[in-house]
Amino acid sequence: MNSPSPHFYFSLLRLMAILRGGGATRAENNGAEAWIAGVAIYFISYLFFAQFVPADLKFWQTGLLLAGLAFLVWLFWLFALYLNSLIIEFLRLGGLFAKIPTRRAQSILLATTATAMSAQLLQRGGWTAEIAAIWLIAVAMNLAAAVILAFRNGAGRRD
Repeated sequence: MNSPSPHFYFSLLRLMAILRGGGATRAENNGAEAWIAGVAIYFISYLFFAQFVPADLKFWQTGLLLAGLAFLVWLFWLFALYLNSLIIEFLRLGGLFAKIPTRRAQSILLATTATAMSAQLLQRGGWTAEIAAIWLIAVAMNLAAAVILAFRNGAGRRD
């Protein structure tokens, strides 16, 4: 008996499934993808805010501040989700994001924020720039895969 083909949220993984001969229907409930993307976004934002920790602190002060920063980054994202919901409602009043589900609009705004943080990390150099470059390449590849899927499937078809 054939098992059902996996369903993916991200365009790059759906395109890779097509290239391997599998199905590429969209899934909104792939927990592994959501978990990996969430951790990546959190890690990028943690590195972004960690760059503002003063370098002239004692070792124990730096460690304590970086440990507290993990909680502060979590609070930042809670506030960002709330602020994004207000932005989405405002954009819907203006006619934008009218047909996009809230979860997808939130994903767009979260990825945009993380990408902006990555672009700034990239400019600073060092090993954090390598992490930022990986994020930026992954986002660019996912966008390119979305364009390929849109041309392949037609604009009116929804997967």
